[in-house]
Amino acid sequence: MRASIWGVIAALFAAGCFYPPVTQPPPDEQQEVVIPLPYDLAWDAVNAVITENSFHVQAQDMTNGIIEAVGPRFTLHDADCGKIKSVAGTYTAEPEPNSSSVYNFLVRPRGPEASIVKVRATFNSSVKVPLQQATDVDCVSHGVQESDLLREVLAQAKKTHRPVFAKPNASPQQAASPASARLSAPVTMRSQPRPPSSSDKASRDLPASMQGFSLNGHSNMPNLPAPPPN
Repeated sequence: MRASIWGVIAALFAAGCFYPPVTQPPPDEQQEVVIPLPYDLAWDAVNAVITENSFHVQAQDMTNGIIEAVGPRFTLHDADCGKIKSVAGTYTAEPEPNSSSVYNFLVRPRGPEASIVKVRATFNSSVKVPLQQATDVDCVSHGVQESDLLREVLAQAKKTHRPVFAKPNASPQQAASPASARLSAPVTMRSQPRPPSSSDKASRDLPASMQGFSLNGHSNMPNLPAPPPN
């Protein structure tokens, strides 16, 4: 009987105790930033950062500016999951392999040419306490991941612009106006028959022996040497 009592007492002393995290959440100014982009471009910039970090988007609503994305496993550098006390001493609770990190992005317009972007991180992990069942713990963020993501959003905002569509150069034929096109077109002249002159008519009335001479005294034949004087 006495041995069993001492066994129970030893088990109680061997059983560990869990102390919840005492870290204070980061202030709002460390979880939000204003970027010089209108709402639609700010939305694109945030999605680009999510893609670059290989986050898995679980839900998004552009109308309300909400994006929920799952990130990789977090570490003690990212969040505080509390402490465990046992016979071996007090030590920090480590995130388990099945831990999860969820990032909630909120995008809001701030005037026509600026937007505000907020990031809230939620870290969760099971904590194993000696001789007790595993405890599911909401770990408190140190604000490290949120600050890093907001810096990436600022950097991405500098590279985000509206697409510019260049107008194709008009060819000379397209640029020419219809009037100039008509002016530049070659003009085709139809040959019209020349009305016969009086000299032509008179020449046709001459006998065949005089057809080579004109009525005005000039020969239509090539010039011949003048005959020698008598």
